[in-house]
Amino acid sequence: MSTSGKSSVILRSGAVFAAILALATGYWLSDYLLGGRPEHAGMHATVLGEPRDIQPFTLIDDTGKNFDNRSLKGRWTFMFFGYTHCPDVCPTTLSVLNSVAHKLETPENRVQFVFVSIDPERDPPEKLRQYVSSFNGTFIGATGTAETINTLTRQVGVIYTRATERSGSDNPGKDNYLIDHSASVLLFDPAGRFHAVFTPPLNATDMAGDFILLLESYR
Repeated sequence: MSTSGKSSVILRSGAVFAAILALATGYWLSDYLLGGRPEHAGMHATVLGEPRDIQPFTLIDDTGKNFDNRSLKGRWTFMFFGYTHCPDVCPTTLSVLNSVAHKLETPENRVQFVFVSIDPERDPPEKLRQYVSSFNGTFIGATGTAETINTLTRQVGVIYTRATERSGSDNPGKDNYLIDHSASVLLFDPAGRFHAVFTPPLNATDMAGDFILLLESYR
């Protein structure tokens, strides 16, 4: 198949995945969004009607330590799922989160930003540390086995699938692939519960403003 043919197949498959993802996310969120509070009206974030408890999970952070439910306690957590070989969505989103982090850089906010790799085969902890720190030195990278990652993704409606080999690459092989994945940013409250979700297009000013409103209503 020609390069242009491969590209069109990848574009079509990406479009199909995006449509399926939007539909699946809509159905998933509909189960949790009923009963939203009036103070959440007008927010860009989608706030769950009732924050959702997260069943036990255990990942490994970029220093080799466990990252689990306890790691979400005592502070707000912005979490994004992606992978270091991601050509566009991940670096763009992490750049936005870096801007959000700077806007919320006050002691009382107690916020952490976590990037969970859905590509453990190519993203060991040491590589994650190098990757996330290139966006912000305080960001945390985490990953695990496919099973442990899915223990978390299934609970929060994150969908991902390995796509075809990267087209037109100078480095063909089994490790040269793309992953289609959800592009939303999740927000967990200091009780470690899934509290809200920010869907693309993401804007740092809007996200920071929504967070301040959520912080005030949470108190």
